[in-house]
Amino acid sequence: MSKSKVFVLGSINTDLMISADRLPHQGETMNGHGFVQTLGGKGGNQAVAVSRLGTSTHLIGNVGNDSFGNHAISEMNRYGVHVAGIHVNDEVPTGTAVIIRVDNDNRIILDAGANEVVTSSQIDKYVKGGTDDYFLAQFEVPLEHVAYGLEISKKQGMTTIVNPAPAVAVADAIYQNIDYLVLNQTETEILAGIFPNNVRDVEQAAAIFFEKGVHAVVVTMGSEGSVYCDQQKTVEAAPFKVEVVDTTGAGDAFIGTMLYGLTQNIEIERTLKLASAAGALACTKVGAQASMPRLSDLEAFMKAQEEE
Repeated sequence: MSKSKVFVLGSINTDLMISADRLPHQGETMNGHGFVQTLGGKGGNQAVAVSRLGTSTHLIGNVGNDSFGNHAISEMNRYGVHVAGIHVNDEVPTGTAVIIRVDNDNRIILDAGANEVVTSSQIDKYVKGGTDDYFLAQFEVPLEHVAYGLEISKKQGMTTIVNPAPAVAVADAIYQNIDYLVLNQTETEILAGIFPNNVRDVEQAAAIFFEKGVHAVVVTMGSEGSVYCDQQKTVEAAPFKVEVVDTTGAGDAFIGTMLYGLTQNIEIERTLKLASAAGALACTKVGAQASMPRLSDLEAFMKAQEEE
């Protein structure tokens, strides 16, 4: 087992999910079903995904001084995530996502809440690593702090991973501090102007990111699988087919498992396969963090797939 540490700068939310047969019309009140309250936020989700696979994971983020925040810290602890870097803020509530599920697809409305008040001093205090360690961020906390976290992580010799979600245009200087950029088709289109449907599309988009300073690009394409590109090679990973229950945490499971593979020095072909399996498994359960697989779950699932 690797001694690498993973530092995650990101959001911590409470997800309030309800299913319906269709979306309501303007001004309409309608009945739903299957209400579930779970923990979410890409930062929290990805931290749990890495931690459940046995890697030392430190989450830097904020919650409000409320029942949602207290529950989030308690659950992160239970999942094995180091929570010293989570601050409790008295002024703003814990981030909350309201999720409507129709036909296994999600519509999400997010109030960022305490995620908006992460500070540079937090990052200075809790992001302490070396050349064997990794820094992971998304775009659900203020971008200036993402940029700052990347900068100080690179100065410490860490490997950096960014999942630019939700995708917004950023200064080219940020890309110079990104080793691995992991994004989906929509995010690729927003940031590179290309909606990738195949390997060639991914390679064209990756070339744009390489020019900006990124070392490697991974694009997830749902039922089409995923593609890894660096400036020497391209690697494809086929998707796993499962009975989809909830897609909420699939991308976060993929990213967390990919990061686990990196910390273990697993070859990229195997790492992508593990990550694809994790994303598929996450779709078979309701909720984001509760659906993140353990290593034993992944191994059993992949063994069963190989025997088919």
